[in-house]
Amino acid sequence: MNWFNDFALGFRLAVGGGRTFRANLPRLVLTTIGIGLSLLMLLLATSTINALGERGDRIAGREPVPVDGPASLYLSTQSTPVGDRTFTVSWLEATGPDAPVPPGLAAIPHPGEMVVSPALADRLATDPLLRQRLPERVVGAIAPGGLDGPDELFAYVGATGMRAANAGSAISGFGASAPPDGSSPQLIFLLIVGVVLLFVPMLVLLSAASRIGGAERERRLSTLRLAGARRGQVHRIAAGESLAGALAGGALGLALYLAVRSLAAGLEFEGIRVFPSDFVPGWPLGVVVALLVPVLAIGPAWFGLRRLIVEPLAVLRQAKPERRRLWWRLVLLVLGVVALLPDKLLGVESRPGSTLPFLLAGAAFLLIAVPAVMPWVTGFVVRRIRGGSPACQLAVRRLQLDSGTPNRVVAGVVVVLAGVITLQTMIGSSAAHVDRAPAAAGGTAMANVVDSTEAEALRLLHGTPGVTGAYPIQRLTAHRGDGRPAGLLVAPCPVLAQLLGASGCADGAAYVVGGSGVHPGSTMTVDEARFTVPADAASASPGTAALVRGISVAVTPAAASRQQLPATGPTIAVLLAPDSLDRVRAALGPLGWQATVRGDDEYLGGSGQDFLAAATGVLYTGGLLGLVIAAVSLLVLLAGQLSERRRAFAAMHASGVPLPVLARSLLWQNAIPLVFGVVVAVAVAIGTAALTVRLMGPRVVFHVDAGFIALTAAMAVVLVFAVTGAVMPALRAVTRVEALRAE
Repeated sequence: MNWFNDFALGFRLAVGGGRTFRANLPRLVLTTIGIGLSLLMLLLATSTINALGERGDRIAGREPVPVDGPASLYLSTQSTPVGDRTFTVSWLEATGPDAPVPPGLAAIPHPGEMVVSPALADRLATDPLLRQRLPERVVGAIAPGGLDGPDELFAYVGATGMRAANAGSAISGFGASAPPDGSSPQLIFLLIVGVVLLFVPMLVLLSAASRIGGAERERRLSTLRLAGARRGQVHRIAAGESLAGALAGGALGLALYLAVRSLAAGLEFEGIRVFPSDFVPGWPLGVVVALLVPVLAIGPAWFGLRRLIVEPLAVLRQAKPERRRLWWRLVLLVLGVVALLPDKLLGVESRPGSTLPFLLAGAAFLLIAVPAVMPWVTGFVVRRIRGGSPACQLAVRRLQLDSGTPNRVVAGVVVVLAGVITLQTMIGSSAAHVDRAPAAAGGTAMANVVDSTEAEALRLLHGTPGVTGAYPIQRLTAHRGDGRPAGLLVAPCPVLAQLLGASGCADGAAYVVGGSGVHPGSTMTVDEARFTVPADAASASPGTAALVRGISVAVTPAAASRQQLPATGPTIAVLLAPDSLDRVRAALGPLGWQATVRGDDEYLGGSGQDFLAAATGVLYTGGLLGLVIAAVSLLVLLAGQLSERRRAFAAMHASGVPLPVLARSLLWQNAIPLVFGVVVAVAVAIGTAALTVRLMGPRVVFHVDAGFIALTAAMAVVLVFAVTGAVMPALRAVTRVEALRAE
């Protein structure tokens, strides 16, 4: 009960009104803002994790479980882009009454019927080409339990003939493990690290908030000691004062979360949207967040009292500031470097799944090291500064006596700066090496069809607007004498001219692709058959089409007929005019599962550029939000600093120090730590990015954008100067003679 009374007394001192409340108001406001914004980020992060977890469970729940041999259900799935979205259709052929039903369906549709998602139903009503691809009759809608999100374009279509054609997959049920996400692991890592980098500034803000109003609080605690409070009671009363900010911040964060939840749940990232009902914190993470809020508020306040000796008539502290120890700050840097070298120092296999925890820990350690190292660097330098203008001397002397407060003032800004530079360097390095080849002039597509439908597919394609040619081709995998693979393409001259720019081609010609390492007359093996590159093979450029990536030799059908090459499944190369790919897919729609069309720009798969564009947008948005938060904290911190030092400022002004000199000294006092902070932030950011890029893949080369770094550093400097200038009117108020009066 005594503990409860102590906490209650501290709470009343924080919000009880009067002079005590006015002195405590800056710290209460900043603590409320810091806790509220931190809680908002935590709730949004936990809601996102829960929503993505529910989405992953639904995707895993509809994954087919394949079996060897006959089954009661056969399935064939295709995914193709439709505009800026992905369209997925699964053909189902039930061969028995016990055929498993996919999640979200009441029954398997019969041939000629289909069940579609609500988003696809809306799309079919407005997109005639998409409706031509799915001529079946719509008999129902897929329930939310069978979809990954509200905007998924998904259809289950009843089919027949897959079992007889030995096509599709034999299925015993649904609920297999979900396949890996289609996005590149290093790109997913960018998003996760971004959350870490942008959340750490919140912790810095909360730590700084506990130091505002320190002098007023110390006098108040000394008065309580004079009234008979014991040392333990004083600490609990101080914790109760911070608890008021925690409760107010919790209420603010919850209100902000409820206000933005529907908006956040409706956002789309890399084509992913979640159901609003899933966008809630899971209960385990919700409990952690609820416990973390008071810890974030009370912990820094309690920690700040560790070196104070509160006596009845005074608060004692060391007259000379303790020399800042460097060793534990270097430990943070060393731990970060070690965590970012897991393959070299810890023997961890260099794979994204294995190194991700180490990369996250390393990035967090190095980012926390920025506000840890900055005070030591500032103190080390200012102790050696001598001379200068009066304003500079006042600022330097203040920093020599107490550099902690000015460093805390700019710590939030430089931490955001470090995080933004780290992410931008990582994203810039990835953006330069995402494999997205430009489409060939005029456009090319590949259509894989079933043997019995090749003639029908050619007939449908030849009558399609925008198709300039459709030709059967073969794409084979060969092996050289040294065992290395080499691609072999058998195609007529129009296709070779389109893909490789082969001019003057005639049936019987052969081409060796430049840079492939294959030469005329060399011998390769194709499925136990030997293939000799014609001695008169000409050279061809590699071209830019993704369809010919990996091709080493290209021959016409007449040249291929002279050698015994194994037969492959029918493949049709479709030459088409720009923006005609959807017409090709619509034309082959009546063939259903028997035809698959892939465009040149999607042949290699992946959506790296789309993800990078989205990640860049999140980076700039998060960086802007971080700078706004840092600016708010900086403004309140400076106001609190002026309030604490009003007697000192008033005494200097009364003794003859001009007001402009005091203003410039305040500006220098924040500018000097900022300069060192920017240097530390840029160095740590570049080092962190260099260590992480090294593990993002062999093709990703470290790239530093000096212009972006200079721009963001300049923005940080301008921000500190602008906010410092904004509190200058308050300096005139605190330097009045009335500020020297004491009761």
